Amino acid sequence: APSAAAADRDVVIEGFDFQPGSVTVRVGDTVTWENRDGVEHTATSIDGRFDTGLLATGERGSIRFTRAGTYRYLCTPHPT
Repeated sequence: APSAAAADRDVVIEGFDFQPGSVTVRVGDTVTWENRDGVEHTATSIDGRFDTGLLATGERGSIRFTRAGTYRYLCTPHPT
């Protein structure tokens, strides 16, 4: 069976919100979060599997996914 190539997915952090709200990733895909707000944000998994660290305005943080699954995440300084 043919294998699917890894893909890049982009998520923008703006207005204290992640856009899009969800993305589908396969093993090997990379998700990049870009902070467009005037304050620092993170993309941190609830189960501790990944954390972009604090991203200042204009900064980007990427995570490559090596396992299949559902990953719930939040911004640790602004969890609501």
